[in-house]
Amino acid sequence: MKIKFSNLGCIKETELDLRPLTVIIGPNNSSKTYIAYSIYGLWERARLLQLHMLPSNLELNKKGEDSWSLKIDNNLLDFFIKDVEDTAVNFQQSILESFFQDSSRKIFSNTSFKMIISRQEVEDGIKQLIQQEPTVLGDGSSVKISCQDNVLFIKIQPEEAANQIIKNKNYIPSISKAMIEAMIAPEFVFIMFIKHRLFSNAFLFPSARNAFINTYKILANRRYKLLKENQRNLFMSSGSERQFELLKEQGDIRYPKPVEDFLEFLADLDIQETPKIKSTEKNDFQKLADEIETQLQNKNKTNLKSTKLGGKEIKVSVKTGLEIDLYNASSSIKQLAPLLLYLRFRASKGDFLVIDEPEMNLHPESQAKLLEALSILVNLGVRILLTTHSPYIMAHLNNLVNGNHENPQILKTQSLSLYLKDERAFLPMDRVSAYEMKKNKLVSLNDPDYGIRWDTLSDVSVDIQQKFFEIYEAGREKINDTEE
Repeated sequence: MKIKFSNLGCIKETELDLRPLTVIIGPNNSSKTYIAYSIYGLWERARLLQLHMLPSNLELNKKGEDSWSLKIDNNLLDFFIKDVEDTAVNFQQSILESFFQDSSRKIFSNTSFKMIISRQEVEDGIKQLIQQEPTVLGDGSSVKISCQDNVLFIKIQPEEAANQIIKNKNYIPSISKAMIEAMIAPEFVFIMFIKHRLFSNAFLFPSARNAFINTYKILANRRYKLLKENQRNLFMSSGSERQFELLKEQGDIRYPKPVEDFLEFLADLDIQETPKIKSTEKNDFQKLADEIETQLQNKNKTNLKSTKLGGKEIKVSVKTGLEIDLYNASSSIKQLAPLLLYLRFRASKGDFLVIDEPEMNLHPESQAKLLEALSILVNLGVRILLTTHSPYIMAHLNNLVNGNHENPQILKTQSLSLYLKDERAFLPMDRVSAYEMKKNKLVSLNDPDYGIRWDTLSDVSVDIQQKFFEIYEAGREKINDTEE
């Protein structure tokens, strides 16, 4: 999938190829965060169905009671392509201002996007991301979509047990079987559920996550109080102009939506059921969280603990019988906490994870270890976008795209040179895109013969070395002048 950006921050025109792992490096104030936030916003909006007509030539066949089939053909694929294109076109002006919370109303006034997706990408996405688990509806019934021989099958199944609803990640409480039968045509159900699989859950971890994870409860309480005060003032006010102003204040959430969504991610973990995970029942994501703690946190474990007054708090087990509060933990543990909580309680195949500056507060070796863990996560089916300032991440990324995927035994041997000793950290070159932000454009670092051309980022190191020689030589000249 390619995304074109126009008039975004300091960027006039540039383009990005979004692959399973996409990495952007560049200097401060070069609009990397704008790009990351915009892609997150486009992804989230692409999950929603645009308001144009469904194809009239959909060949929908009834297979039995509450079950239908739909052929994957060019008409269906073109519908999704058009829907994605419309998503990008409509993400502009007032919608974009609200998304970024731009009070000046000038920064994004001329910003526009274009998303380019091929038929093959849509077809591959449908086949790969069709849900294996049913989606549970609010009334306990469920919708199951499967794919076989280029044909989609949908079935509305009887009610599920209540405990299964709680456990099921694909839970939509606002839709019921009756609504589908009475209000939503079966073809619309197909489209809606496929959209949610093509563009599944997205999570963004902002660079300020250390601060937010320490204060999200305080922020939530403070903003709730302000909201109630505004509502009270609105109720007491009789002037329509004053009511309008208060409504504007009430809607001012003060943070860009990606940051708001990160706070909501933390708040949801706080109030939703998080079952205790047995060591024998851990999935691959939860096992990866354990490995990150072993390799990067000296086996200190980050987890959610219920409080006596209800709700949860993040605790860190530093040794047997001793747990400390997150705010007393090291900065590296704070920065990794959102990722660990995501892996333990939210991660699912098909997710899209955006991390702004993953190297924050991490030693260079830990940065390389984290990149390996994230590459493993990509191989587990999670798409990842990173923005970074770290030459260590870029240098090690080049190592990770040079594995021999044609020979599993060689790949296994090569993995012994990795920090985590896990061959899943290697990624084929065609699944990675790397960019340097240079002269207000994204410049690709992908080299088919070499790998990732991270050596183009060595200019600063060379410059610093050159300054050493200049300083040293100037000092020698001064000494010689004095001696004469």
